[in-house]
Amino acid sequence: MTVVAALVILLALALLGYIWGLGPLNRLNTERGITPPAKLAGLDRITDANIRNQLQLDQTRQALSRINNGKQATVEAYGTIDGNRMFVIIALRGKVDIDKTVADSGATADNIKKIGSSTCVESSGNLPTQCYRGSNTLTVIAQSANEGVNVDQVEPVAEEAFKAMR
Repeated sequence: MTVVAALVILLALALLGYIWGLGPLNRLNTERGITPPAKLAGLDRITDANIRNQLQLDQTRQALSRINNGKQATVEAYGTIDGNRMFVIIALRGKVDIDKTVADSGATADNIKKIGSSTCVESSGNLPTQCYRGSNTLTVIAQSANEGVNVDQVEPVAEEAFKAMR
C-alpha cells in the first residue's frame, strides 16, 4: 500500500468520524453551532426579545448547554404567542438517549409512538405533545405549545428541524 492510499484511507475515516459523530472527531462536530431556520412548518421564528424572554427560550438554552457538558444547544419557538399553532424546538449537539429521556418524562407506554425516525409522546396530563429525532451528532425535540395537537402534526416539524439544523 502506498503512502498516498494510506493517507486517503485515514482522511476518509476521519471525515466519516466527523460526520457520523464517531471517534475523536466527534468532539469537533458537537462543538459546531446550531443555526435555526427562519421558518419551520410554514411558521416564522419568534425573534422579538420580549416574547423570547416571556417564553424563557434563552434561559432554557443556557441551562441545557450547562447540563449538556457545554455542547451547543438552541431553543427556538415558531408561530405566534396568540396563534393557534406554535412549536418549541430544542436542539442539542451530541447523542441523547431518547428512550431513557421519554421513560424519565413519565410518559406511559400507550402514549409513546414511533413515527418514521422519530419517537413521539402524545399529550397527557402535564406533558405536551412532543417528538424526538436524533443521531450521534444532533438531537431535536419538537413540542406543540397548543392543546389538541397530535403526534402526526408534530413529527413532520421534528423531521424538518432535524434536517435544517444538522
